[in-house]
Amino acid sequence: MSKVIVKRGGSGVMRISDYWLVEVVNQCQWILKGTDSSHSQNIRSKKILERISKYLNQVGRINSIKEKLKEESERGVLPIW
Repeated sequence: MSKVIVKRGGSGVMRISDYWLVEVVNQCQWILKGTDSSHSQNIRSKKILERISKYLNQVGRINSIKEKLKEESERGVLPIW
């Protein structure tokens, strides 16, 4: 039988690494490019990006995320044969 650990109380804060934050931002940007502005996923992605931006400004990590996004976009990718 598996055990489930449930934390009660607290402020509901979730920690997320820069890597995973960049992955979420990339996914949201991809959705924004591929969907119409009235599509529900497009609207959801805009809201997520707004919330991430607000969070990064609050904690002062916006520069490190911008650097990681730049590295991610400039990274070379090997062609698939």
